[in-house]
Amino acid sequence: MKALPVIAATGGAALLAIAASMQVAGDPASAAVAEQPDWDSAEAAVPADPLKQAWFGELHIHTNNSFDSFIFGNPIGPNEAYRFAQGEPVGFYGGVTRRLDRPLDFVAITDHAEFLGELNLCTTPGSETYDTEMCASMRANNMSAFAKLATSVTARIRMADVCGENGQRCVDKANTLWSQVRTNANRHYKPGKFTTLIGYEFSANTPSAKFSDMSGARPSVPGMLHRNVIFRSDHVPSRAFSAYDGSGEDMHKWMEENCTGKCRVLAIPHNINYSWGRFFWDGKNSDGSAWTREVLERRARVEPLVEIFQIKGSSECMAGVGLSDEECGFENAVPACPPGEEDSCASGNAFVRNGLVKGLKIEDEMGVNPFKYGIIAATDTHNGNPGNTSESNYVGHLGQQDSTPGKRIGYADVPRPDGTRAKNKRFSLTMYNPGGLAGVWAPKNTRSAIWDALHNRETFGTSGTRIKVRFFGSFGYPADLHRRKDMLAQAYARGVPMGGDLKGAGKGNVPRFVVQATRDPESAPLQKIQIVKGWVESGQLRSRTFDVVCSDGIRPDRKTGMCADNGAKVDLKTCEPTTGKGAAQLAATWSDPQFDPSIRAVYYVRVLENPTCRWSTRDALALGVPFDPNFETTVKERAWTSPIWYSPR
Repeated sequence: MKALPVIAATGGAALLAIAASMQVAGDPASAAVAEQPDWDSAEAAVPADPLKQAWFGELHIHTNNSFDSFIFGNPIGPNEAYRFAQGEPVGFYGGVTRRLDRPLDFVAITDHAEFLGELNLCTTPGSETYDTEMCASMRANNMSAFAKLATSVTARIRMADVCGENGQRCVDKANTLWSQVRTNANRHYKPGKFTTLIGYEFSANTPSAKFSDMSGARPSVPGMLHRNVIFRSDHVPSRAFSAYDGSGEDMHKWMEENCTGKCRVLAIPHNINYSWGRFFWDGKNSDGSAWTREVLERRARVEPLVEIFQIKGSSECMAGVGLSDEECGFENAVPACPPGEEDSCASGNAFVRNGLVKGLKIEDEMGVNPFKYGIIAATDTHNGNPGNTSESNYVGHLGQQDSTPGKRIGYADVPRPDGTRAKNKRFSLTMYNPGGLAGVWAPKNTRSAIWDALHNRETFGTSGTRIKVRFFGSFGYPADLHRRKDMLAQAYARGVPMGGDLKGAGKGNVPRFVVQATRDPESAPLQKIQIVKGWVESGQLRSRTFDVVCSDGIRPDRKTGMCADNGAKVDLKTCEPTTGKGAAQLAATWSDPQFDPSIRAVYYVRVLENPTCRWSTRDALALGVPFDPNFETTVKERAWTSPIWYSPR
């Protein structure tokens, strides 16, 4: 594949020329942009903390530069989304003004690469295709337009009435908007205060299958093999590779061939719970072809992270499906597969825990682990409101579809994904949730430092709260490291942080892991810290969950390794906690009681809060209607760390 030119950080004249061609409605700042700073010098001037700090952000955000977001009625563009992330008030769908109570530290706006050209043509009066039926349907917020677009992406054939017979019209317009993506990010980047990472979403789909929605209907819905593509700096290729250009494996190759020199890039898969079992497909690439070592090694190089949680559910695990435990029944948005049916439903091949352990098996067999994923979480908001993840203040993430309590829980007329409409509590979006946040441990809040933490997997994800969690492993830690004042210095000096590797235990040597979690002061107290272990035994995937430390003085049972419930409850009439249980901070140093130095293993941490009211419970209370029996009334918000891997010498 021929390498494409890279847009370098050249002088201010070039940047001003680009900016002048991209007026953003309602944003005076878009009319003129100051000469681009020397980002390298600006980042170097920011003080660094050698023991690192936790930074919270969002790497999955759609604005009205995404075709579906526009169709959903979202008025928010990239510049407004950046301002919202920094805590400024912004006007949303329906004329309501909102703001974050706590600004984010970093964001990447990830509008769909597939529809940038179509959007430009359909919203620009006088364009070649402005008056086509498709463009008029899109501007009228007609959901059938979204369904047609999804079909065209799955088939990898652009719509001729908008893009022309060869599709080049849309490609050219998409390249123009891609230049604007870079300029918008540079405009809002404030090294040391607020980081904007340049990115986009690659939205490849699986063939459509019949999906059971909450109304009982079975519309035909494609599965998702989507990735967010995140760059380290503003040295980026001159175009964005989209699903019209090829598969996920093709994109990985494009990344390595077209992002070289100062350009560095990584990809983050998301919504693998909606992959219809094809994400961790046994021996197969996304197009059904057989794996090769070259393909697997490239995947391992360019795809270091996976999104474990977002508005469309948890991708960690599912109760009764694959490797699971008693806490896996959390925000499962896709129904489990019936016997003998593995499309349009949830199977083990669609969950992170299974994939992490399957990666160990592949490494034993082929010498490479293509599923060596660190962990983040996100929202996938289509409202341009990054970080709006509170259960108590949920306002939806899908524009006109879920903008009111009635629409969200099924007491209103709501459009289905296929464009038809359901009435009288027959269709709801109760299976969705407010989404999660990405956490990184980095020495400072700059593009290079945040991206390096992502690349090195020193990351964690939360279900929306701001729990801070650390995880280290070593063969040389003392048994009481978590109690020592120099814990962090020793943890880094004598071991590895989350995302790292432990290799070759000496005779009689067992690794120790140190974990520490601090509650979000604006959320519930902590209930427990767990370590999930995965391994392969006689060719079979295995996992076990250990309660490492629990609140209220409760100790794990010696036989089961689990703690009794701490008794924290919620009054469902008021959503207030009824007991003063839980902890502000939990920490422990732990050794695996079943460690076998000859077997590969993977370990990650899960932190649980006390239960709180789910958003749908609050909406039902506000409307004075019964709780939906298909969903839990409470949730235990949580955090997940990137794993630590053990390999025999």
